[in-house]
Amino acid sequence: MGGATVAADFPRSSLLSEEVVYPLIELAAPLLRAQHSLITRRQSIRLGNSEACVRHLLRNGVWETVDTGLYGPTGVAMTWRRQLMAGVLLAPAGSLISHRASAALHGVGGLDRPRPEITVPRGRRLRRPWLITHESLDLAMADRIVIDGIPTTGLRRLAVDLGGVVSFARFKHTIREIRHGHGISSDQLLHTYLRHKRQGRTGSGSLRDWLDRYFTIAGTSESGPELVVLDAILDAGLAPPVRQHELRVGGRTRRLDLAYPALKIAIEVDGIQHDDVDVGEDDAARTEALVTAGWTVLRVRARKLATDLPGLLRELRTRL
Repeated sequence: MGGATVAADFPRSSLLSEEVVYPLIELAAPLLRAQHSLITRRQSIRLGNSEACVRHLLRNGVWETVDTGLYGPTGVAMTWRRQLMAGVLLAPAGSLISHRASAALHGVGGLDRPRPEITVPRGRRLRRPWLITHESLDLAMADRIVIDGIPTTGLRRLAVDLGGVVSFARFKHTIREIRHGHGISSDQLLHTYLRHKRQGRTGSGSLRDWLDRYFTIAGTSESGPELVVLDAILDAGLAPPVRQHELRVGGRTRRLDLAYPALKIAIEVDGIQHDDVDVGEDDAARTEALVTAGWTVLRVRARKLATDLPGLLRELRTRL
């Protein structure tokens, strides 16, 4: 985005009464930097300046009107993030950037600078042709965070909101990114769903449908590579495996990452630590014991998921 213009960047025009106006520029500079080169009329007055000072800056082209009661240094480009900040500054107190715009701010969902989107408290309205506005009764429950100075909903609230405005395919993709890249667990998403659930809550249905496919699967694994493999299996429409299945073979109790016990199929997801010689030898002994007991062992390397996953899915389709 265009950086905020600091006080020293403004020319001391002979048209300005510097003794009156220049202190306003100095006082406003930190706020402009923090707010993507934007300041509201109320904020300017709160700094101790009169409306006459603001009018003087506007009249002499130092500031320009961006929207009603919203100003910025003349000539600063209106970037996407500056638009988001404008929405927040124009909105009622407590409003948050949300839905697709929040996803793009977080860097999830594959959305690149979607139309600015904001949620405001129910009964408080904000209408602008360039802005999508939602009203909410439970906005106080949102896990508010700030990204680049812009207040937005956190990832757990995003998981509730997003289901109501994007396709389920994109929703699943986004939830996968939230879990794999940001450490949000299925249990946390379930807790969020239960907190926000109410009759007709937009978005809750998609999150509920997504949760259903995980909480009907036995086991409780939440490690990163295993989740990637599990998501790939479910997305392929294959029967869900059991997670962290325990069985006793070769005189020892073994825990399988993913398994189809009835078919005696074990799926082992090998992390980087499996490159170690000692771990590799244990893997070989473990595989031998499982094969002797009648199991088929399918291995996927965490560092080679892109190449190993297609082969795993083809093998599972044949065997299942």
